[in-house]
Amino acid sequence: MEIVGTCTRGFEEYSAKEAEILGCRVTELRQARIIMDGGPRCVYVLNNFSRSLNKVLLLLYRGIARDLDEIYRAASALSYGFIGKQQSFAVRSERSGVHSFTSIDIQRVVGQAIIDSRIKEDGVRLRVDLENPDVEINADLIEEELFISINTTGHGLNFREYRRYNHPSSLKPTLAASLLIMAGWDGRPLIDAFAGGGTIPIEAALFARSAPVRPSGDFMYKRLSLYDQQEEERAIKLVGPKFAVSKLLGVEISSKHIRGALKNAQAAGVSDVVELRLDDSVKFVPERKFDFLVSNPPYGIRSGRKEKVLKLYELFVKNLDNILNEGGTGLMITTEYRKLENILAQHGYKHVKTSVGLHGKLWVGAVLFRA
Repeated sequence: MEIVGTCTRGFEEYSAKEAEILGCRVTELRQARIIMDGGPRCVYVLNNFSRSLNKVLLLLYRGIARDLDEIYRAASALSYGFIGKQQSFAVRSERSGVHSFTSIDIQRVVGQAIIDSRIKEDGVRLRVDLENPDVEINADLIEEELFISINTTGHGLNFREYRRYNHPSSLKPTLAASLLIMAGWDGRPLIDAFAGGGTIPIEAALFARSAPVRPSGDFMYKRLSLYDQQEEERAIKLVGPKFAVSKLLGVEISSKHIRGALKNAQAAGVSDVVELRLDDSVKFVPERKFDFLVSNPPYGIRSGRKEKVLKLYELFVKNLDNILNEGGTGLMITTEYRKLENILAQHGYKHVKTSVGLHGKLWVGAVLFRA
């Protein structure tokens, strides 16, 4: 079967790398998606352990659709025998590009196609439940490319159960995981100098341990006929810790955010390896330098103080000599990535790569550099 993993736009290659680490073969990268070959094992492993994916989908159809009639024809030609006679279903849709119709129109057309197809196949009229369906079908249109698939995840993996405190400008945990993969972090000492709610060091600890993304284990694949509990248990047991962690430190200037980050770390069960410290990153001098820096500094958009933020970047980069080991790896993500590249270059840091993508509705760049 073909599996689609939805992920952060612009950071697909890092989700692909994580999927390969978890033993799934990636065949193609698309906009905000990775395509994989795999069986039920990959469905179980990706849902339980992928920290950079949003959803894991079983692909039913992929092709070109230019209008609603073509979408209906594609959807109605498929078999939906995997939906039990007593089960309900719903259609969700995401749309990217310019079209003369909406995502709601796609949901309506595909929903009708599923009902018509099943009536034609065996005379069963399936029940629709938009609130709590047994089976969720995704019909996503990216420009003119239509993807019809089964959602095996349910609620997106980007919603972490440990989040007790949400920083007003918090980094999505799936993107935080992508940044750790992009940086090539391997367990050596890591600092986040703008920790906020603690997402980056917490995600680092959980990534290293191969901790379950959703401890409650509430996944939609358990409602599908392909589900095999014993096979799921075997697949999960084979995934062990990735590496040991030396030190994880988060520095944050706000006492309110530090208190929130401490709550998150405790809820995630990583307080033993994640240290969170109240301090000013532009003045902070650690007892020992770090091999990795991964940070999401302020962007200045909410406050309308971009010039002040750029000054902050300047002061922080000047202090990096006190924080990052010679030859160490740094990664910072911001909307002002071009200006950050220039500041880093002016202070002698080697630019390695910048990955540009979407964080919510903001275009951001993750700047990878070496000391």
